[in-house]
Amino acid sequence: MTRQSIRGIGYCARMTPAGDWAFDFALDLALLHDVRLNIFFFPSPPCQPHLSRGRRGERAELSSEKMVALERETRLYYDQLLGDYVNVGFRLCEGDEEPELRRCLIVKRDYDVLVLAYEGYRCQFGSKTIEELAEGMPCPTILVGPERPDQLFLNSAAELWVEELALDQRPWRPVNGTVVIADQDVPTTAN
Repeated sequence: MTRQSIRGIGYCARMTPAGDWAFDFALDLALLHDVRLNIFFFPSPPCQPHLSRGRRGERAELSSEKMVALERETRLYYDQLLGDYVNVGFRLCEGDEEPELRRCLIVKRDYDVLVLAYEGYRCQFGSKTIEELAEGMPCPTILVGPERPDQLFLNSAAELWVEELALDQRPWRPVNGTVVIADQDVPTTAN
């Protein structure tokens, strides 16, 4: 089976500690593979409930002032973290989270690997839990966090890319093997 090389890294912006950990991981991958880092940001955080913004390509109703303010805030935040790295793109995703990320992967080909901040077990990401979203993505997807920057969870597609993701010497867990015991945020690996 022939496998393509990594041509781009996608990262969903989150201005939180777990978001910074995920950003650092995504930037390290982009540097390692000498590829573009694409930073996607939404009108509201994916973990917050919101009205549907459009599952079939419709877009959120945002004024041009709001769009400019969102982009300015995002760029200013990440410009500091990027340092001298300039092979970066910013994209305001005005639709719902999963359809937007799939469009950027399949149609626009903005990335081959997706990195997400794992802000808590069973936390929402759009209309699904972050675990369901990550496992359902057709590309390698890595969740970083929620307790430490070295805590990594890989979807099934990413498990096949461990060497390319520079994880062959680092601990990680499968997303689909993580079971959260009732009301305890302690992951265990299902056997």
